Amino acid sequence: MSIRGFSGWQTALADLALILFVVVAAAHREGAADTAPQDAPDPIELALGQPMAVFRQGGDADLTRWLATRELAQGEIATVIVRHEPGRAAHAVDEATTLLAEIERTGKEARLLVETSRFPETLVVIAHDQHASAEAGMARKLQ
Repeated sequence: MSIRGFSGWQTALADLALILFVVVAAAHREGAADTAPQDAPDPIELALGQPMAVFRQGGDADLTRWLATRELAQGEIATVIVRHEPGRAAHAVDEATTLLAEIERTGKEARLLVETSRFPETLVVIAHDQHASAEAGMARKLQ
């Protein structure tokens, strides 16, 4: 009868795999520190809260009627978001400014976000934004 210790090929392979993992993890950590930008600007916070209400056009949906049922509390603001396909920016801006004017006619404050996307959509989002009252009517400075 022979008794084998813990020195089989499986143990040696597990040891080598663990060593390889530690070496790769250490190299990855050192590489991440080297590639981090030194003077990266702070990210711009466009919406600081979860959407409280979302309006999507379609069917018999009427933005003015929808806004009449919503009372914006302190710190809430409506954001018109228009996502467009590449090359369709002019049409998207026209659509967005129409919605923005409709919101302003109801006496509510709003801001506008137009961006390129593979999936075009138009929506109005009401969300709590702690900067809304201080920056109402002004575009935020992009760095």
